[in-house]
Amino acid sequence: MSFKIFPFYFPQLHTIPENDEWWGKDFTDWDLVKKASSYGAFQKQPRIPLDGVYCDQSDPAVIDRQARLALAYGISGFNFYHYWFDGKLLLERPVENLLANQNIPIEYFFTWANESWTRQWIGKPEDMLIKQIHQEDRNIWNAHYDYLRRHFLDKRYLKIENKPVFCIYRPELIKSLADWIEFVNNKAREDGFDGIHLIACRAYEISNQNVIYEKFSAILNFQPRFSINKYFKSNNKAIAWLEPRLRLLPEFFQLKLAKLRVSGGLKCFDYEDYLKVLDNVSDYACCDKVAYQVVFPDWDNGARYKDKATFFKNANIENFKVALRKVRDISLRRDDQIFFINAWNEWSEGAYLEPDESMGHQYLEAVRDVLVNNK
Repeated sequence: MSFKIFPFYFPQLHTIPENDEWWGKDFTDWDLVKKASSYGAFQKQPRIPLDGVYCDQSDPAVIDRQARLALAYGISGFNFYHYWFDGKLLLERPVENLLANQNIPIEYFFTWANESWTRQWIGKPEDMLIKQIHQEDRNIWNAHYDYLRRHFLDKRYLKIENKPVFCIYRPELIKSLADWIEFVNNKAREDGFDGIHLIACRAYEISNQNVIYEKFSAILNFQPRFSINKYFKSNNKAIAWLEPRLRLLPEFFQLKLAKLRVSGGLKCFDYEDYLKVLDNVSDYACCDKVAYQVVFPDWDNGARYKDKATFFKNANIENFKVALRKVRDISLRRDDQIFFINAWNEWSEGAYLEPDESMGHQYLEAVRDVLVNNK
């Protein structure tokens, strides 16, 4: 096996003062998960963790237990969502617990989820909670790198060709992107690295992708959003032409458009159509760079969006194995170094490998069987 397996890791299953203020005292995403209901056929709500254990990620024992469970099924480590808002760091507790315990033997890296936070879940995407400004301020850039350095220097932080791996969810939002990339690459070289192995997440196509992705090492098709936006939402050619251009608007206007998107009802897609997408060879490259495909076991964000949820029918264990095999075979042929899964614990979006009351350990067993044992 040439690649290492990294599911995304969602860190919002512990309390923080900001969520207390915005959503109510002691809020975590578990509150949404527990209250979830099915609004349509093919939905499977609520999702209940195995033995009803709703973990508290502020407990250092949790990341230790999760890491050892992942390793037992051949998973190399976690791809932690990283939340940095021009000097404000949020939801860092799980990865800080990992950093503090050098006896946890997993690798890890970050995906910077660099969007603003709004009340989009409740149909108010224009209601700002914390704004991601991306200030063109080298003092802020330096403070950001100073935080990241602590992790980059950890022996468990994933490096490719002596470059720490760092994904960015929406690179097109970063002002002076080329300057920012040059800055952090230079900082990394000062620390003895050969730069940073930057991976751009692609949830949709953008019209100036050659410019945006020029300085990145690779692209990541963030599934299922990539398939939904490119293939499933509409067969309207005008919309297909317009969407990549709208994505370049300032975030303020995109939030207005988001309000229109969440105003509809339930959206049910077919996992078997996603399997067909995985056969599109052209999606495995972009701008002369490798484009990783992300495999997801299931998707149902009804815990957040209720009667406006997006979910998939035919998201079963056998189809998950088919998806794993399709991406595995291409990854092995081209000697990929990372295999991405969405996600380890996105419970409020129905995308998780962690065991639950319905499936037990079947998703973890599928990962081990297909990716480790090549079944």
